[in-house]
Amino acid sequence: MKSLEKIVSSLRSFDGIARKFVIPNIIHRLRDSSYNGNLPHSLGEDSAAIGTDCDDFVLLTTDAIVEELCLNHPHAAGFNAVLANIMDIYAAGGTPTSFAVALSYSDPQIGDNLLQGLIDGSHTFRVPIVRGHTNPSSSSTYVVGSATGTVNKHDILTAGGAEEDDQLIILFDKTGQRGEHYTLGWDAVTNRQSEEVIKRLSLMNSLAKEHLVHAAKDISVAGMVGTTGMMLEYSGKGGILDLDEIDAHRPDSISFEDWLRMYISLGFLVAVPQENKSRLFDLSAQHALYAVEIGVVNSSENLALKSGSNTEIMFDFSSGPLLTPKRM
Repeated sequence: MKSLEKIVSSLRSFDGIARKFVIPNIIHRLRDSSYNGNLPHSLGEDSAAIGTDCDDFVLLTTDAIVEELCLNHPHAAGFNAVLANIMDIYAAGGTPTSFAVALSYSDPQIGDNLLQGLIDGSHTFRVPIVRGHTNPSSSSTYVVGSATGTVNKHDILTAGGAEEDDQLIILFDKTGQRGEHYTLGWDAVTNRQSEEVIKRLSLMNSLAKEHLVHAAKDISVAGMVGTTGMMLEYSGKGGILDLDEIDAHRPDSISFEDWLRMYISLGFLVAVPQENKSRLFDLSAQHALYAVEIGVVNSSENLALKSGSNTEIMFDFSSGPLLTPKRM
């Protein structure tokens, strides 16, 4: 393992984290300037929760796939557009109900492969594609997806509900491999039957219904450290991550430095009260996901990383928004 100081320096310059630094200003502008932009459970969450007259929230999320992946691996781009959105719905404790997509390309073969990836993703995650927009003669190539879902209003999981002394636990499928098309991705979906994928994802529905966790996020392209930073800042808390524990439970085929930065398919971070930890571990095993305790939430205004007796500050939230906006 590199020195702790070098690990922190490397993570700060990691593009998956660095790209998040623009988010607070964008969200603040949208909240302040757009019509009714200050709705709760919206900007800042993985999925916005839209109120209804029934017992459920309607969940809404959107994600885009970078052009490089669309051009070079269009099938994977289409598939991952579905995956990214579906993960956001499950992170809120919800069940996906529909998917919509916007496609742009000029090469018909790329367009065909993007479409097939979307179709394959819809079957894997059992979500119907109900609407879309296509530009087959564009100078740019992209795929942007949006998904809806539902969750009971009493069961919704928020990205910003972590409380002091909560245990930070990652949930992931240890049976997988490095992504074929994105090397900083942990792929636990390829060659899996839909039933197996849904079994793992539905753990989040069980955690939501039993009210076992205070906060939840899917582990995004910011990796587990960046995802933790976003959860803690949005919660108005701080915390400590134990790098030795993370290292001890990583997949053998992945280096420690890569594991810290990886997007993890079927992977979630949750903040769990101590008294609920045993039940969470039992449910995780039932849903075939591996649970690893990697840190703790505290009342500080920073995220610290520790290894052995050494500690380094990764993010200092005290000087203003860094990765996420203030929670509504």
